[in-house]
Amino acid sequence: MEYSKDMAEYEGYPSSIVKPASESEVIRVVRLADRTKSPIVARGAGSSLTGAAVLEGGIVLDMRRMNRVIKVDAINWYVQVQPGISLDDLNIELRRHGFFFPPDPASSYICTVGGAIAEGSGGLRCVKYGTMKDWVISARVVLANGEVARFGEPLPKNRAGYDLLHLLVGSEGTLGIITEAHLRIIPLPATTPRRLLLALESWDSVGKVITMLRRSAIVPGLLEFLDRQHAQAINAKLGHNLEESEATLIVDIDEPDLNEAVGIFKACGAKEIRIAKDEEEADNLYQIRAMALLAVKSLAPASQVEDVTVPLDRLEEFLTRLRQVAIRHKLRIPVMGHAGDGNIHPIILYDSDSATSKESASKAFEEICRDAIRMDGSVSGEHGIGTQKIKLFREQLELHEGKEALRLMKEIKRIFDPKGIMNPGKYVEAA
Repeated sequence: MEYSKDMAEYEGYPSSIVKPASESEVIRVVRLADRTKSPIVARGAGSSLTGAAVLEGGIVLDMRRMNRVIKVDAINWYVQVQPGISLDDLNIELRRHGFFFPPDPASSYICTVGGAIAEGSGGLRCVKYGTMKDWVISARVVLANGEVARFGEPLPKNRAGYDLLHLLVGSEGTLGIITEAHLRIIPLPATTPRRLLLALESWDSVGKVITMLRRSAIVPGLLEFLDRQHAQAINAKLGHNLEESEATLIVDIDEPDLNEAVGIFKACGAKEIRIAKDEEEADNLYQIRAMALLAVKSLAPASQVEDVTVPLDRLEEFLTRLRQVAIRHKLRIPVMGHAGDGNIHPIILYDSDSATSKESASKAFEEICRDAIRMDGSVSGEHGIGTQKIKLFREQLELHEGKEALRLMKEIKRIFDPKGIMNPGKYVEAA
């Protein structure tokens, strides 16, 4: 059943599926759940990787019928939108008005606005533009008691009250159900940045590229990283002809900074510097990164896509430890990620029919997350916690002086959802 799994194969079998077409229908269903104390969760495309979008024995609200762009405001630079529209479809509409919405998760072709808000999603352009939390300025929410609240205002500045809006962003469906949002938008750039592909001989060269770009105050639009295993899989599975070097970077650089950036890449030992000659080639390079996960997942019967963030000056150290984890557990762990903001995605490949292989993958997963925590990083940069990382999320907060913060988070959950019906057993509640 479509609604029983997410993109990472986490399972939960709902008791009922509802496909509301309006906020009033959402309200009716939530009030029923409140009266009967039935678990309930909103779902977009189900592209979660942590179990956040699946629910055992409860009500799943498929929000994709609520997919209208209500208003594009070309003066105040916002779009008013329903939660069920995909990010790609939103940007298609915005381009007609000369605008775009920057956050771009790899699943943007299917993932919905509501899901991206609830998950606090990131993407390839985060290094320059930030994540969803930086672009949501207002949201209408159906709370656990069926009442409607609006958090935030569609204004450039607003200092009235606590910032409840950003409690909602990244709340993973545990505080309420989004029925409408105002998102900040910006005009399409007057000039298109130049997209480059770099082949580097070592992982420490990646750290040098990041350091030198930042010291030169060059802000790339993309700074994406793929290791040798990814390059090999992309060539084999997708028919490309990448240099199978230790590290591949895909970088967007604004034209005025291009010559200086190329000089930096050469100084860092780039074996190949390919500058896309036109929009078609630039898009092909983008698709290499977007399709990398699918290529690598085909290499093994099962895979676990990880998501950790470390400080930029410890990225090389983390990648070295990651390689040691793979050797220690006799696993293949290809790695890619958003190198420009330290958000790394190790892909743990294993045999789902082997108990030994599954156990090794589980141990490697925990070691990877704990290494990130010890380096003052986070167990999640964009995928979230769901059911997958509850224990590690708690460990991160305890080690990083967040024990009292966790207590307050649990109190907030109880205030918003006193009967515990909103996506129960996950995230803060279970930590």
